Amino acid sequence: MTSLKTQDLDVARKNSIDSYLEIMKDPPKRRTNRKSFLKACEEYLEHKHQQAQRKQITAGSASSYEQRIYQRIIPFAKFVGVNLVSDIKEDCFSTYRDYFLDVKTKGKWNSSASGLSPSTINSDICTLKELLKFLVKKKQLDFNNIGEIPRARDRTNYREESNPAFFPAEWRKMCDVLYQFDQNVKDLGKYHHQSDEEVKWKRRWFINYIRFMYQSGTRPHECTKIRLGDCRLTELKDDDGKLKKYGFVHIRPDTKRGKRDLVMNGNTLQKVQYHLKKGIKMRNEQIKETNKKIKEEYATRDVQWLKRRYADLDVDDRQIPLMEDANHDDLLMMNPFLKGDRRRMMYHSEHIRKWWNQILEQCNFNERYTLYSLRSTHITFNLLQKRPINMIADNCGTSSDEINRTYKRINNILNMKDLGFFKSTNLAMDDELIIEPLLKPE
Repeated sequence: MTSLKTQDLDVARKNSIDSYLEIMKDPPKRRTNRKSFLKACEEYLEHKHQQAQRKQITAGSASSYEQRIYQRIIPFAKFVGVNLVSDIKEDCFSTYRDYFLDVKTKGKWNSSASGLSPSTINSDICTLKELLKFLVKKKQLDFNNIGEIPRARDRTNYREESNPAFFPAEWRKMCDVLYQFDQNVKDLGKYHHQSDEEVKWKRRWFINYIRFMYQSGTRPHECTKIRLGDCRLTELKDDDGKLKKYGFVHIRPDTKRGKRDLVMNGNTLQKVQYHLKKGIKMRNEQIKETNKKIKEEYATRDVQWLKRRYADLDVDDRQIPLMEDANHDDLLMMNPFLKGDRRRMMYHSEHIRKWWNQILEQCNFNERYTLYSLRSTHITFNLLQKRPINMIADNCGTSSDEINRTYKRINNILNMKDLGFFKSTNLAMDDELIIEPLLKPE
């Protein structure tokens, strides 16, 4: 009686059916998700940092996710009015590509720009899609609200615009200048109050660095992490029965593409190792001479004065400790002449780049080569020798697709013999092309 408002059973049945149909007209009420989009992003980034701790992704990758979300994805969400997770609708992020292709400022300091690069936008979109799927998995977002997020078409010629590779003629020219880099250093050594031998060692360090980068195909940041314990040498016989020295270098997991073991020219790797041992020996000879000078000439000097003059001084015995021999944990590219807190480190990247620019200035190339061009040159020379792309990709820590996309311009050079001339064919006389002279002889 209370719910159906009748004591007649037949009427009650009819009323119950009408009530049921009326209720079914309205969609079921769902609990509104009041979680902020910012909070959801923070939970996603926490998940990414956990993956990094578990070694599922690198720390650098987790940092890249954080940069994309805080610098571009969250600001764009605010721009389109997404403050809560419940604000996300099917078309919310559909204009992400066009917005950043037209953006006029970028970076922390809002530097001027004519749109972000397609590769940056596409990386953002991959992260954004992964974030939205994360919210769906957490049952905070309806899958139907993700929608389509168009990618940017990337027409960039990476090889020509960013890090062009040396071709054989340019590489020979660069090497001719490079191998003279350690000559005529007398005046330079006196100017910097360094011995000629020390200056020559440092310049040969740079020559070995360039040769190592070219022979190994490593990225610059990968090279800075290689330690002596990551390297080993072996000898194998080639097809002609001659012994060849090979080097194996372990690239550590905290690099761009994670860990791998690459194979390179063992003679180049061995020269780098020997050069480091020679440098430590030279540095210890310098320390012995300095310690002798401290004992003989500065015996009455205050220890604080000595410490200011000699950053490596041990204040207890008023002597500079000798450098220990190179061990497995030392950097392969270590500079033993660094003093103070920077001992047992390699040159700063700006120092290396300064030397690199000196070499390029003498070469006077039209192309704008970078240190990363050494990796591009390594890959290009392997392609010119027609080595399989998947083999090159595995050794260099990249993908076959990326090599095909970035180095496709040299395909014509690889297929030069097939493209240069047409094969002769037997044509009927009527099909032959007859070229009449422009001027008939008088």
